[in-house]
Amino acid sequence: MKKCFYVVFIFMVITIPLFLGINAYQSNVCGEIRREIRGVERLQETSVENGRIIAAEIADLMTVERLENVARYNLGLRKMRPEEIRLIILGREKELDL
Repeated sequence: MKKCFYVVFIFMVITIPLFLGINAYQSNVCGEIRREIRGVERLQETSVENGRIIAAEIADLMTVERLENVARYNLGLRKMRPEEIRLIILGREKELDL
């Protein structure tokens, strides 16, 4: 009976610290994973915000007024008058005035 008690006692003396060590290791790994998840969430929030800013900038750059100003002042383009427009159909010798 005493021998069985000693075997159980020695088994518990060995296994309890082992389980506590494993538990501490798992807690450490879990903490590292939580920190990594928080970092990825922050990165995602930053990326979403940057995406919103870029979309707003694109919308601003694509406004008709801005495009007309760029065409007129930077590229020297202007709206054509109707009498300046000619339709040329390939394969025919005659030009059509619109």
